[in-house]
Amino acid sequence: MTPFNKPYITEKDMLYNVDEVKNNQLCNEIIIEKRDKIYFGGLNELRAIAALGVVAHHIEQFKGMNGLYITNPNLSFLIHNLGKAGVDLFFVLSGFLITYLLLLEKENNFGRIDILKFYLRRVFRIWPLYYLIMFISFVVIPLLSNFYFFDNNMSLLNSIHNPDNYSFNTIALYLCFLPQFANVVIGASQSWSIGVEEQFYLIMPIMLSFFSKKAFFGFILLLLSIYFIPIYEIHQWFYAVTKFFRFMIIGVIGGYLYSYNLKTISNLTKSKYPYFLIVILIISLSFFIVFENNLNRYVLGVLFLFLILFTVNSSNKLVFKNKLMSYLGKISYGIYMYHTFVLFLIFPLANKYFLEKEGNTIPYTLFLYLASYSVTILISIVSYEWFESKFIRFKDLKYKVK
Repeated sequence: MTPFNKPYITEKDMLYNVDEVKNNQLCNEIIIEKRDKIYFGGLNELRAIAALGVVAHHIEQFKGMNGLYITNPNLSFLIHNLGKAGVDLFFVLSGFLITYLLLLEKENNFGRIDILKFYLRRVFRIWPLYYLIMFISFVVIPLLSNFYFFDNNMSLLNSIHNPDNYSFNTIALYLCFLPQFANVVIGASQSWSIGVEEQFYLIMPIMLSFFSKKAFFGFILLLLSIYFIPIYEIHQWFYAVTKFFRFMIIGVIGGYLYSYNLKTISNLTKSKYPYFLIVILIISLSFFIVFENNLNRYVLGVLFLFLILFTVNSSNKLVFKNKLMSYLGKISYGIYMYHTFVLFLIFPLANKYFLEKEGNTIPYTLFLYLASYSVTILISIVSYEWFESKFIRFKDLKYKVK
């Protein structure tokens, strides 16, 4: 089965196949209408879970900067792991979707990928909010920090007043989508993963355009193997440059296999019980360190891929779907990008009015979580509806795949 015969998911989350419904005029009309905008039901819910988990991780990280730590080791590991796991899930999901969509475009356009249009689609989706966050981080936050109110969070002020964090080199790295090589900057620290994704998006369409499917798959397996096989002559520099791609490569493999083995994968992922087992395993590995070193994260990455493959199968009725979470997933880019700025605003208020000297941190923690999530989601809604959506509509109108 070629990528041309892939599912086109309508807004009703229904799965159709061209060969199976070619005699059904109504279904064919739906396919033609929706063919330029493929939508997989359930993935927005995964995005929402990942983004909300990252927020919880950073709330506890900011609390730690104030000397407040979770004492329970399993809960501490869970909160710490929520941030990493959330980003890893984003990476696996990005690798899966981009690979699948590019392979579909290549098959439907006689082996050709419009690389320029692909880049422009990513530019209009990613860049506007990314550079708004850069402006907030390098201009707005330093200006706001001069107000006496922010003296209630000296740990943040110390970072903001560090001139190395605002040097030309640091600013240039952030502006050029290389933040993972720069100093941590309050408000922009989370953008390192966006930089990694942009670097990944830069090379993927080129590789898929010029590699045959077998050569591409072999090259991806070679890249993945270098992370585990210590080829000392190249391993150190290669790992330093591409270490953040490893979870995307897991997604790439999934997108490739899904493109060329849809029928087999669909049959394997329609059962409820394996899906339930995968969810239980993900929760278990999030609470407990089962494997040493980074192997726990790699196993979670593979489980995330399985979770995605089960989620995109609309025949599996156990897959988690929820309208509220789906909407939060739609605005998850904003949740992910705005939340550190919100924490910068919320923490001085929490430190001044809710942090009790007697050591009762329950009101403090409740306020932090309620205020941080509420304000972040509110700002993200406004941003998506009144700012990001304008660029999304322009992108879909001008640079959609023919």
